[in-house]
This record gives sequence, structure tokens and C-alpha cells, in this order.
Amino acid sequence: MDKNQATIDWLITCPQIQNSPLYFNFISAKDDNKQIITLANDKAIYSRYIDGSVLKRYTFTVIDFKSIAYRAIVKQDGYSDENVEDMMDVQSIIDWIDTQADIHNYPDFGQNCIIQDIHTTTENPDLNGVDTSLTPALAKYSFTIQIDYLDNSKVIWNR
Repeated sequence: MDKNQATIDWLITCPQIQNSPLYFNFISAKDDNKQIITLANDKAIYSRYIDGSVLKRYTFTVIDFKSIAYRAIVKQDGYSDENVEDMMDVQSIIDWIDTQADIHNYPDFGQNCIIQDIHTTTENPDLNGVDTSLTPALAKYSFTIQIDYLDNSKVIWNR
């Protein structure tokens, strides 16, 4: 099972992602476009067990582009701020991932892998910058997700 495709298939079930363009290791920076970027994983996490199984980690970052508003926060009841709403929208993806972890709804890495944990590395998204050269100007939000799994593909004996 390809872990990249399994992760994409899992992520597109998130309500905040399923109706937005999603790119893999490439982006067309437009409002509400999302990107998955795979990251290199440090082999130090690999824990080899006596039966031949190995604890591994798959890491990727989700980037979400949102148009920005150039106005002060509205201080009147009943009016919302686009920038605050955009941050809440990105935060809702993190919250969805936390919920999936709680109910053990994980990507399908195949029969030789057992996912042990999935989590974001931060409680809230990072604002990586604002690109004012585009119209509308875009804020770039991101967060990183780690999936720890037991790879049983080289198990030499079962208990």
C-alpha cells in the first residue's frame, strides 16, 4: 500500500478538505487551495523489535492558502473578521485529525502496517507568511502531521 495515496484518501474525507482543490508536492496558490508536502523522516525513530517488526514514522505537512482582509478587526456584534474565520477554518482541520485519532480512524497503510498514533505537531496552525503579489493577497497557513506505525513486513516469527 502506498502511504502517500492512503494519506490522501484519508484526508479527503475531512469536510474542510473534500470540497477544496488538494495538491500533492505541488501547489497552485489560490484562495482555499490545499497542499500536502511529504517530509523526510529521521531514521532514529525506527525501533527494531526481536520479531523483525519496525516502529516507523510518516510525516507530512498540510498547507492551506486563504485570502486575507486588509482591515482592522470589526468590534461590533454580528460582524465577523475574514482573517479570524480563515484561521478557525484551518484549525478545524487540526481538530478533525485529533478526533480521528481519538476514534482510531486512520489511513489504510495496508495489512503489514499497524498505525499506533496520528497527531499534529502543534495545537494550532502556523502563519508562514502573506503573499501580496497575488490578487487577492494570500495567507499561507500550515501544520505538520506525524503517523507512527508498526511495519510488520519483515516479521520473521509470530508469537
